[in-house]
Amino acid sequence: MRSDIQTLWKASIVTGILLIDAVWIVMSDFQFDTLSALKAIILTGICGGIAYIYHAKRPMRHFNVMCVETAVLVAFSAAAAVLSYLVTSLDFPAVDAELVRLDALFGFDWLAYARYVGEHPSLGLLFSFTYVTTLVQVAFAVIVFGVMGDVKKAQHFVAAVMAGALVCILISAILPAAGALATIRPAETLWGIHRPVVDLAYKQTFFDLRSGVEQRVSLYSIKGLIAFPSYHGTLSVLLVLAFCGVRIWFLPILLLNIIILIATPIEGGHHLVDVIAGVGVALLCWYGTGLFYRSARLHPAGKASRPVMTTA
Repeated sequence: MRSDIQTLWKASIVTGILLIDAVWIVMSDFQFDTLSALKAIILTGICGGIAYIYHAKRPMRHFNVMCVETAVLVAFSAAAAVLSYLVTSLDFPAVDAELVRLDALFGFDWLAYARYVGEHPSLGLLFSFTYVTTLVQVAFAVIVFGVMGDVKKAQHFVAAVMAGALVCILISAILPAAGALATIRPAETLWGIHRPVVDLAYKQTFFDLRSGVEQRVSLYSIKGLIAFPSYHGTLSVLLVLAFCGVRIWFLPILLLNIIILIATPIEGGHHLVDVIAGVGVALLCWYGTGLFYRSARLHPAGKASRPVMTTA
């Protein structure tokens, strides 16, 4: 797959999602805060403009790809976030009871785990700090691979992130779940001085969309509603896979995301099975999209970028 073709595919996917969002909103009682999309539009435009400069005015292939992939990621994230809200409103039967039973089969007691974290606030603080780094790591990965000149890795990573989001959205639409926190609803006193990133107030949007109480979508106040599979789990594993072989970054990324996976049941209010499913989605999407890049010709003849950072 040539670089321009894979970019066209990604742009087509983003356009398709935007069309689904638009038609769904027009044909339903949903309202979209169009002004809230301005930031995403501006960022996409800026990245696209810089990409053009590095393509036509000052050709630097790796910087061009870095900007293109960033633009795609920004546009996709906005479109997919809206779609996740819309599919939540389908109100299919929730599967939390089944997920609780699966957790029990694994010997996992969410309430006991939450109580332990609540009794160790320093651990909770570590969990919260690392959990909120995931999206920053995704942006960081695209920049690092661009600076390295690893065009293929940057494009593969963004493709896997997009595929992972779409798979998680599809599964969450068919098998919706509120998560362990919203299912068990522990007393506030359980947490002590530590408060997880996702609390019951955060989770209320999930129920409001399903009941029809919430019908306004704004990117200013967008929330992550996908519980099963855990998209945080998916992104963490994708980051580890992407940095595998990158000498100076692999170990820190690995350790950071191991902590995030351990923290996700608490900080994201997830069942353990949510995280396990998220890991499975990541593996499927990384190796699935990898089939399109393994033998790809992503550089025009004689114009391949020269890496500026060594990989293993």
